Amino acid sequence: MKKFLMMAALLVTTLAVSAQDYNWAVGVRGGAFSGLTAKKNLGDNAMEAGLSLSAYTMTVDATYQWQQPVIADGFHLYYGVGAYVGLYTFFDSVGELLLGAEGVVGLEYKIPGAPIAFSLDYRPTFNILGGFGYSNFYNFGLGVKFCF
Repeated sequence: MKKFLMMAALLVTTLAVSAQDYNWAVGVRGGAFSGLTAKKNLGDNAMEAGLSLSAYTMTVDATYQWQQPVIADGFHLYYGVGAYVGLYTFFDSVGELLLGAEGVVGLEYKIPGAPIAFSLDYRPTFNILGGFGYSNFYNFGLGVKFCF
């Protein structure tokens, strides 16, 4: 019984101190919507903002993320919700304002001892204003961030 309690205490301690080992990260994300990203760690959670471009849109987004360690040292699963605002233009048409909600789920790997993190994520979106009802279910992306 003592061994079980000792292992349980060790596991709880490990999970409690498993937050990301950086405060800020800035980088790029490539995919259907490519652009710049900045992430601020808040302990076990994070805020991430980005400027994204696609063929006909430019958006600014922000998500609140929950993080937890998985697989091995340096790997974190993250998931969250957020919103975006943007501009949609199609050839010569006048720009249309976009406003919507988005989700995110991804896996990040921070290289131990190096200021670099890699991520793979999925960010589905749903327009509320401008193109109402339009959903983007193909927004997969790869990211590289410099951590400090």
